[in-house]
Parts: sequence; structure tokens; C-alpha cells
Amino acid sequence: MTYCLDKQSSVSNSTPRVVQVLDKYFPCIVRPCIMKWATTQEGAISNQLDLGIRFLDLRIAHKIKDPDEVFYFAHGVYSLLTVKEALTEVVRWLDQHIKEVVIIALSNFEGMNLDQHKDLIQFLIATFNKKICPKSVTPSLQECWNHSYQVILSYDDESSTGYVELWPQCPYWWANKSDPNLVISYLEDQKNEGRPGHFLLLA
Repeated sequence: MTYCLDKQSSVSNSTPRVVQVLDKYFPCIVRPCIMKWATTQEGAISNQLDLGIRFLDLRIAHKIKDPDEVFYFAHGVYSLLTVKEALTEVVRWLDQHIKEVVIIALSNFEGMNLDQHKDLIQFLIATFNKKICPKSVTPSLQECWNHSYQVILSYDDESSTGYVELWPQCPYWWANKSDPNLVISYLEDQKNEGRPGHFLLLA
């Protein structure tokens, strides 16, 4: 969701403390730098889906001191689009592409209490409704087609316990290296240890 970051937004609470302090006193310097670093996409979410993206890694936040129960995306700064607006766009796209399946991973929740998690979870279930593939299913593509499942929801917070609609966290295989040889070496090591018994993300 970095294509719709808010240029007027303060930096998110997930940024290092020193960046938050600098943003408080020198926003005209800090925010353009953060925007340049944080913006990794240009196309809207429906355009990304049109291009073949089928895994959405979404970092969710509630802005501190925001009296409204509105959720945004966070990547250095907050998004212009709300979570509800963006995911409603995903539903519309899925309605037009009934054979497509999308994995949506929600994580790195910022500034959210238990009640807010429950509100977000209820929104997810109501929005995607019968499109959700429950975690009790082994989701082959054929199985998803047979039951009209189009969405696998991963929710990385203990508040998701007890919801059959929500899958656990998708583990990341992220080398965090700029040298391609080190990335390959890391992935080979991970592969030799065996893949998890569920979804994983190669980043």
C-alpha cells in the first residue's frame, strides 16, 4: 500500500525513536526522506492484482490520538487510503475475477487494542464473507474453486485465536542482504531445513 502514502502524515510509531523526534522538529526534511524510502509501489491495488500480484502484505495501524475508529496502512508514514477502502477495492476486483485466489497477510499492528482488533476482524469477515477459505481446509486451487473460496486471510495477532476464518502468521524467508550470492546461500540453508507445513513468504 505504499503507492498511497500521505505526504502530510507524521512518521508512524514503528519508526525508530530518533526519527520520530527529528520529524517533530524538522518535518520538512524528514518526511520527504521517509517518503522516498518508504514508497516501493506506484500502481493502485487493483492494478497490482491485474499484473498478477496474489500476496498482499499489509501493515495495519490506528493513528495515535485519532478519535475515529479508522485503520490505515503504515510504512514509515501512514496511508491516505483506509484499510476499509482498500480491501473493499480488493472485493470488487475478486467479484470480477471469480477464479482468482488472493492471500492477504495482516501484521505489524500499530496502536491497536483488543477491541479494535475485534472490530477489524469483524470487518474482514463481513467484507470477504463466503470468499474466505477457512484454516481447516487444505487450500488447493481446485478446492478453492469447488467452494468459491477466493481469499486466505493471515492475521498475525493473538486476538485472531478462535476464528476459523483467520490463518496464522505467514513466516518470512527474508535474507536481508544486498549481495545476491548471500541471498541464494540463505535460501539454500532455509530450504535444507525443510519448508514449514503451511504458507511461507520468500522475500
